Amino acid sequence: MMLIARDKTSPLSRLKGSKAGLKILDGAVSAAPQNGRIRLLRGRAAYRLPEKYFHRAHTVIEDYTFLIDQKMHEEGFLETNNYLKLIYELGEVYCRIGRNQAAIMCWRRLTNETQDSDFLHLLKLKLKSLEGKPAVEHIPNTESPTSILIRKAVRAAGSELLSWAEQQKKEETPRNRLNQKGRR
Repeated sequence: MMLIARDKTSPLSRLKGSKAGLKILDGAVSAAPQNGRIRLLRGRAAYRLPEKYFHRAHTVIEDYTFLIDQKMHEEGFLETNNYLKLIYELGEVYCRIGRNQAAIMCWRRLTNETQDSDFLHLLKLKLKSLEGKPAVEHIPNTESPTSILIRKAVRAAGSELLSWAEQQKKEETPRNRLNQKGRR
């Protein structure tokens, strides 16, 4: 569902499809919380969603931490590159939500686990970008209160218009049938 939603042209269709897909993945994790494949699927899907709209950073943290802590790499579940990618992305998520110290810990851990010079250079840049920042910082919502109110008002008006249009469609269908029968 989420892959289909990704290719939709309407933002509302994307949102609805993504939320439906997340609901299914959440149900799957609830049904099998120890299943690494489901955790990996949900974590990767949530990682790619914008935090501003979906607020799924904690889902990513939960799933990635589970996979890393369960030593899925050692069991052969994750290849080395995928395992390192999980740790890197976990650092990215921590950074997105202002948990700088946790991000630093992830990226420092990676500097000890890789020999790739390009990757090490990237990690040094990431670590340098967090120098001097507090361990935890509040990441403000970039929307102004006015834009939030306007967005909510537009959403409410849109929902009402959709409900009205659906009601009109339901009422019109029986009239069309009666008109067609009367013409015959």
